[in-house]
Amino acid sequence: MSIEAISTNCATKSVEFEQEARGNILKIKIPKARGFEYLKLNEEIARLAIERELKFLDYRYIEGYEAIWSQEHDVVECEVELPQRGFPFERMFRNNEDVSENGKVYIETHIPDVKVELSEVTDEFHLLDEYKDTNRPRPIITVDRFDRRKGWFTSLKVTGMGVTNHDKAKEVIETIFASICFQFDCKTNLPLMLAVERNYSRVKTNRAATENFELTAVNQKYDSEALSLYWYAQSALGMPLLQYLALYQVIEFYYPIYSELAAQKKVANALKDPCFNSHNEKDIARIFNIVKTASSARSELSQLESTFKECIDASLLRDWLKSESEREEYFRSKNAVKLSEYKINSNSEDDELLRQVWQRFYNIRCRIVHTKGAEGELEVLHPQSKEVKFLEYDIQLANFLAHRVLISSSKPINVA
Repeated sequence: MSIEAISTNCATKSVEFEQEARGNILKIKIPKARGFEYLKLNEEIARLAIERELKFLDYRYIEGYEAIWSQEHDVVECEVELPQRGFPFERMFRNNEDVSENGKVYIETHIPDVKVELSEVTDEFHLLDEYKDTNRPRPIITVDRFDRRKGWFTSLKVTGMGVTNHDKAKEVIETIFASICFQFDCKTNLPLMLAVERNYSRVKTNRAATENFELTAVNQKYDSEALSLYWYAQSALGMPLLQYLALYQVIEFYYPIYSELAAQKKVANALKDPCFNSHNEKDIARIFNIVKTASSARSELSQLESTFKECIDASLLRDWLKSESEREEYFRSKNAVKLSEYKINSNSEDDELLRQVWQRFYNIRCRIVHTKGAEGELEVLHPQSKEVKFLEYDIQLANFLAHRVLISSSKPINVA
């Protein structure tokens, strides 16, 4: 059997593997930086690998990208794509006679003995990418499907760089490959980009919540601008930083309202005072000073604080944090600190709990938009940052906060 032959190859090359009795699946540990990914092969795909003499066991994954590298073959390969869709090589270059003959675009690097090409992904890349063990639904694995889907993807490949370790392979992607993509964009107006490592986490469906579901009478309306930002965030699956920022913007939309609320109350009380005289310069100056003081003290963090204090019920927040034990534990874990120094302890007093949340929420936002936080320069959080993979629970928190602010800011629907 082909699976047994590949198992033997794994043992020869000291590659760890295990065999699942159910479905006769071979699970192979493919190195990735300091970790690994599982590759899952059935008998049919194992036979294809043997028949085509694929050297996939000589390759390793590159962290942060849909990419592989091999010291044995001195090659680095990274998928390229257009935003929200693939980049099928044959379709993109079918009207280019120079390219259509050999199915490749060769790119000059000015580095002796280094070759770069843009072409359809290799069989090795497609095998390692298509059959990586992820959370996505598993299709029926067949040779026909393998060949059909392979034509949907394009990659950049470089040989002759003498790559001997993961960091060097990643450097090639972030320098040579990134420059090629940018030049392609400038010359064609097609934003060709490096395919970053895909997150296949799916939206969780709560079937129990829909079994006896009933809509209540609709009597509240929401600001269309803020709701638009909210739906934008929900549509940004696979783009965690964009999703987080859009949810932050939902809350930021209400800053002018809640940050000025205290000043509005002071002004209203001053105007209600029977002794207030609109013709008295001192009384007018007092109103002006209230407004001026409120404006000068209005930093972004203070506006967020004011919005939270008006819209977020600490007891509801605490119940939400404790509703999932893994979520509650995360916000006090070492992984949480990788994104922000501010942990969240659900057992804190109400005021302290809110403070922890708004500090963390703002701190992560500042890392994403490359700005200075309240306490100095922050390390940039970008799509290839290792910490991004820990952002899931913080996105859930941002979603909860956006819900509460939208609900608190809603208004009754008045039908004429």
